[in-house]
Amino acid sequence: MAKIKIGADEIILWIRKNGKANDIPNGEITGLGRRIHDLIVTELKGEKIRDDESSYWANSTEDKHIDKFELPKTSAQYEIVKLRPLLNTVPTPLLQRVSKLTRLV
Repeated sequence: MAKIKIGADEIILWIRKNGKANDIPNGEITGLGRRIHDLIVTELKGEKIRDDESSYWANSTEDKHIDKFELPKTSAQYEIVKLRPLLNTVPTPLLQRVSKLTRLV
């Protein structure tokens, strides 16, 4: 089975880029990080493989978009087993669920 690796930072980037959940912090007990974890681990039966991985954009010391309500400096990384070829279609089941996540807020 093919596996997909994705970081919570990538999902948060998509959410922020689309102007969703701007009033929800990345961290904290009710934050996006926790919601993404629940979505991937509980609903999609994925696995957290790393915690506090540096985000790609966190390498720049001048980045002004790293903040509690913008992009995370670090995030958890996950692995999801690709169950069917639906992940090659648009929108993907993951993005559909992320969209659902942002509607809940």
